[in-house]
Amino acid sequence: MAEITVIPAAEKCGEIIRTAAYARVSSDSADQLNSFAAQIRYYSELMKNSSDAVLVDIYADEGISGTSSAKRDEFQRLMRDCRKGKIDRILTKSVSRFARNTKDCLEAVRELKSIGISVYFEKENIDTAEISSEMLLTMHSVFAQEESLSISKNCRMGILKRMQEASYVPNTAPYGYRKTDGKFVIHESEAEIVQRIFNEYLNGIGLNEIAQKLNSEKIPKWKNMNWTYRSISYILSNEKYLGDSKYHKWYTSDSLPFRSVENRGEKEMLYANSTHDAIIEKSIFNRVQILLKKRGAPNVGKASDSSPLRKKIYCQCCGVTFKRRAVNGKLYWVCRNHDASAENCGILPIPEPEIYSAFIRLQNKLAANCKNILSPMLRQLRELADKGISGNAQIAEIRKEIAEVKNQRHLMATLKSQGILDAAYYTEHSSQLDRKLLSLQNQLHSLMGNDEDDAEIDGIKLLISVFENADPITEFDEILFGQVVEKMIVRSSTELTFRLAGGVEFTEKIRRKERCGK
Repeated sequence: MAEITVIPAAEKCGEIIRTAAYARVSSDSADQLNSFAAQIRYYSELMKNSSDAVLVDIYADEGISGTSSAKRDEFQRLMRDCRKGKIDRILTKSVSRFARNTKDCLEAVRELKSIGISVYFEKENIDTAEISSEMLLTMHSVFAQEESLSISKNCRMGILKRMQEASYVPNTAPYGYRKTDGKFVIHESEAEIVQRIFNEYLNGIGLNEIAQKLNSEKIPKWKNMNWTYRSISYILSNEKYLGDSKYHKWYTSDSLPFRSVENRGEKEMLYANSTHDAIIEKSIFNRVQILLKKRGAPNVGKASDSSPLRKKIYCQCCGVTFKRRAVNGKLYWVCRNHDASAENCGILPIPEPEIYSAFIRLQNKLAANCKNILSPMLRQLRELADKGISGNAQIAEIRKEIAEVKNQRHLMATLKSQGILDAAYYTEHSSQLDRKLLSLQNQLHSLMGNDEDDAEIDGIKLLISVFENADPITEFDEILFGQVVEKMIVRSSTELTFRLAGGVEFTEKIRRKERCGK
């Protein structure tokens, strides 16, 4: 029998492990701010005492939920830096701090593992460098997700109870009100504008004309936005101006990631009278509702926005958006310039069903050919991104400074909430820190340039996750369309280009079976 000698693996002498820490707190309360600062201090001290690891950066999200990774800017920055080869290992307190969504957690861990990066979860003592850890990680992720679902359910039950007691007050006050001490209080100058809108509409002035007059007089709307046909319609149909409240116009989906969904009869609604002071008399409000119905105006602002195609279709010739038109009971989308005069633009109106059919064909093609089209595209983008990026010590140093400034801000906020710092001192020094933070962020932005490559990569990854296991469809999927389509460009009367997430474009033929009368 042949003699076998074991040759031990070579020891990696002097290799420094580039380590990053990820921290997250789930609310912006004073205690959580203190926890946030404590986590930053903890990881900073931990790395000081290490002989074989160096702290590359601390990535910290504050005051947001962990149920979806999409809204966590620092988590996304951490993932981008890992893809760029800047990090070897990630430390985090627990699975629930890393993610409360099983899908996001496992996808991130698997991707990190595929590029040689391990994650250590301290509370659970899980190290993804160990092959057997993924099953354990899955269990903890599920527990964390269930915890998040339970918290969300309890919060929604609390809100529903307050709605049933007519004591629930939304976070955002409608135009004409301010939320003060948990109640809607009339804002006099805006209330006068609301009353003017109702009176002018009753006097025969149209929605567009009212909006144009307000804009020409430079009367500011909420957040200094311009007045539009839809914003006037929304005010005229909003029961809040009667002093009443209709609850559950929108509801939160039951599964992760949570989404806000317009209630079109899926959930029961509640109507409460006299929940706050009225701006409009009931007789005037009722007359306006009759007139809106008679003139065919949308009942509420959001109802007119229900089409998933709205603000998505652009004319290549003119650059303007298409608008929806009904002709003889059929729906079309038409270039605004063509709609004004056929001489302005030669692209004919497109039947809405043909746009849906073009998307269905595109979706089925991508589902059938995902591995041949999207996967190679993702590999090429990653290779290009890796070639164009090298380690930058200055960027790492600026990020550390940013983390330290944030730490100081949180500490000051905690001390102020505890009454240790007076308001004047806090205002002066927090302003100095804000200016310093802005300066550092500007420096970081100028050094890093833009993140177009990362946005493209994230977009292609989204497309792959949607299409790689998708089944062929025969009906238009509104939710899927909203997920993947950024815009559509009408090239001609027979060609429509879909620009998908990540900037990828595919062109489909428009199979015209009928033509609009114009």
